[in-house]
Amino acid sequence: MKYSIRKNWLSSFDFIKSNPVVLLPFIFIAFFEALASELIYFSTAKPISIVTGPIVKKYIGEDFMHYPGSLMFLPNAFYYAQVLIYIFIGVFMAAVSVNIFKNKKAGLPVRVDALAKNALKSYLSYFIYGIIAIILMILIKRVDTFTLSKVTQALFKNSQAAAGKFYFIGMSLASFLTNVLLHAFIVLAIPIMVMQKKPVFKALGASIYMGFRNFFSVFSLIFIPFMAYLPVMLLKSMSTILANKTFPELTLYIVTASIIISVFVDCFVIVCASQFLADKEVKP
Repeated sequence: MKYSIRKNWLSSFDFIKSNPVVLLPFIFIAFFEALASELIYFSTAKPISIVTGPIVKKYIGEDFMHYPGSLMFLPNAFYYAQVLIYIFIGVFMAAVSVNIFKNKKAGLPVRVDALAKNALKSYLSYFIYGIIAIILMILIKRVDTFTLSKVTQALFKNSQAAAGKFYFIGMSLASFLTNVLLHAFIVLAIPIMVMQKKPVFKALGASIYMGFRNFFSVFSLIFIPFMAYLPVMLLKSMSTILANKTFPELTLYIVTASIIISVFVDCFVIVCASQFLADKEVKP
């Protein structure tokens, strides 16, 4: 029997609307991301520059210690901050969100602090999953970069300006598509760890297996929600160029927009994945 993606989306949307507490873990993540962006933004000003100044000068350059160079440095620095937040906090908070979904569906009381303490018992598993997911994303990004650079060189041998624009846009589109493809196979891992209480490697194996068996359904389920990220990814890839042509603070606005969007998109995707797993547990 064909899986109803539309029914899943409607059910997930209704669940979030009726139980906004499920957004709380992602708001918590957004708080740390906003804090990180603020620290990066002020990293070239005292007293923070006492610690960060020598690092920025040595590894990035003197120009990035002063306005507007400090703002040009923001998107790349924020990317690395996001990676750390995802590994140490993000996966754990996503698991808390799945626990909220699980308890609500079972008619059990929801106390976020109690669910967080319960999730702490499996923190190491979530940490390991976060490292594996980031490694996979980095490897895919490197493949995208290598492939696209070769294609760009072949297509635009005599036009550096056209090559640059094509590369930035092409890299965003390729990263978006490969990221969705990767998540089609690993997005169910966290719900499986929480709802079926499987250890991390068994959960990953089960997620990959279900991803292969239900590829079209899972891919379609997350593709449309992830589309909300695409405009921000395109803006991020060209943020330096756009900031140079408009105003430097644009990079900060783009980063802020990505943080806000991620609260709703990430929550919706994890609820959709949890709902998908719940449906599959009921219907073999």
